[in-house]
Amino acid sequence: MEINKKRYNDLDSYFKRKFKKKILKLPLDGGFTCPNRDGTLSSKGCIYCSEEGSGEWTQKGSITDQLAYQKNILSKPGRKEAYMAYLQNFTATYGPIDKLKRIVKEALAFEGIEGIFIATRADCLSDEVLDFLADLNKKTFLVVELGMQSVNEKTISFINRGYTHKEFDQGLLKLKKLGIKVLVHIIIGLPWTGLGLPWMTCPAREDFGQASLPRGHHVDYGIEDLGDYLNDIAYINQRSLWGIKIHNLYVEEGSSLLPYFKKNPYTMTKDAYVEILGHMLRHLDPKVVINRLSGDGRKDKIIYPTWAKNKAAILSSLDKYLKENNYKQGDLWKS
Repeated sequence: MEINKKRYNDLDSYFKRKFKKKILKLPLDGGFTCPNRDGTLSSKGCIYCSEEGSGEWTQKGSITDQLAYQKNILSKPGRKEAYMAYLQNFTATYGPIDKLKRIVKEALAFEGIEGIFIATRADCLSDEVLDFLADLNKKTFLVVELGMQSVNEKTISFINRGYTHKEFDQGLLKLKKLGIKVLVHIIIGLPWTGLGLPWMTCPAREDFGQASLPRGHHVDYGIEDLGDYLNDIAYINQRSLWGIKIHNLYVEEGSSLLPYFKKNPYTMTKDAYVEILGHMLRHLDPKVVINRLSGDGRKDKIIYPTWAKNKAAILSSLDKYLKENNYKQGDLWKS
């Protein structure tokens, strides 16, 4: 069994070392919704979230049928492999706990399943949910995914996430206290505003004018930069998290972000994104497992940037950049 010779702690190699075989994640649609979609917090959702709730590669049907379908298209005959169930889209711990329990039970009963990844929000971790996750963590390999995206409160406000970083941290610490492996998401390229306006009412840059603001207020806007991304990494290091996913921002046809970027064109290049990734990885605790380093949207829907359609090229460029500069994950990390 060949282990990847990456300059970072990639998920595939982690799985091969732990389970002694290839592990495939099988994405599932559990039929969940989100408090940011059903009107509890908002009906618009986060600006980066697709209509499928980040579940573009899931299917409809029973959990067993979905697992069988995903296994059929992802597995290779003769390869020593097993699987992780992945409740991917929307907020899996939001709604009736009995529904989540039924889904998890059915998923774990599927042949070859070694564990489960559960994607959710840090503000959707009730005591009942935490009790269930704590018990589940004793029985199987469990990872809880949280969509952090940024620690910058200006960004959090702009993207319409619906709760502060302080609240996010409180939810994360509840999982950590239970010994549950936590994976967080970061998005590179997000805009922000210091006006405190929700994204749907934020004017485009050329529309910012002092005359239209309340007296004493100052216009403040921009795109996150390397300082923001290193702050994200510092937080992850501080909390000693199990894993991370880093995504390049991409704007899809029909998305809430598209009108904004038509007025404020997306300018980040692939090379700039790769350099940002390199800096982030160098400052990241080498024990943190890298689950993803690029977005995974549908090519036919991505409008900006066009380079986001070629995931393989992004990862190849990163490998080349790290090798040529003799960089690796954690070479600038300090405990």
